[in-house]
Amino acid sequence: MTDERIEAFLQEVLSNEGVNSNRIREDTRIYLAEYERMFREAELDEPEKTRAERCRALCRARVVEEMSRCKGTSTEAHLKIVLEVIDGPARFPLR
Repeated sequence: MTDERIEAFLQEVLSNEGVNSNRIREDTRIYLAEYERMFREAELDEPEKTRAERCRALCRARVVEEMSRCKGTSTEAHLKIVLEVIDGPARFPLR
């Protein structure tokens, strides 16, 4: 079953395709923080850290899935940048 929040995250990161890579990184951190907040608010039966980790894992899996569909395209290159942010150290958004 597809989680609508994860699909919305994917659409948000895809909306940045073609912009400056620094902006992609900054916006992806912002999106991750927002979706992690949504998970924390909706999944009250799990510890806060677990909810954020699960959100990040689901977002990562969806990005990897989309990358495999877009092999050899500019979208794949864009999603590689997004994946670097997801896999990188947790940081606060720059904005």
